[in-house]
Amino acid sequence: MAMSNYLRKTVIDRLNDIKTQYGINEISYRVANDENMFPHIVVDFPSITPTDMGREDFLMDIHIWTQDNYEAFEIMDAVRSLFEFYNAPDDNILPTFYELSGGQIDDPDKKICHLVLRAQGQVYEDGVTDAGILGEE
Repeated sequence: MAMSNYLRKTVIDRLNDIKTQYGINEISYRVANDENMFPHIVVDFPSITPTDMGREDFLMDIHIWTQDNYEAFEIMDAVRSLFEFYNAPDDNILPTFYELSGGQIDDPDKKICHLVLRAQGQVYEDGVTDAGILGEE
C-alpha cells in the first residue's frame, strides 16, 4: 500500500475517534456521500509532494459542514486537538501534523455552516516499499 494510502487511513481513523461524541454522520475522503446529512466531515489532500529522503510533504484540508454555527466550531476545536503537533507512528508510516489555518467559508446556502481546517505535515516511510501519490489504489 502506498504511503499516502496509509496516511489517508490514519487521518480517517483519527477522526472516527470523535464521530460518536459529536454526532458526526459521515467522515469521507474528497466527496461527501450525502450532502444533506449533517454534520459531516470531508478530508482532502490538495498537495502531496514526494522527496528524495523517504518522506512526503503534504497539505490536508478538513471540511466541516453543519447547520449550526456553535456545533461547527465545537467540532473544529475537537479536530484541532486531534491533529495539532500530532505524531502518529505505526508499523507503516510516521506522520506529523501542524495546523496552518482554520476558518469559515461562505456557503451559497446560508443555513449551512462550512468550516475548513488546513494542516501541513510530513510522512516518513517505515518499511513501506510502494510509496505513491494519494488517490492511487
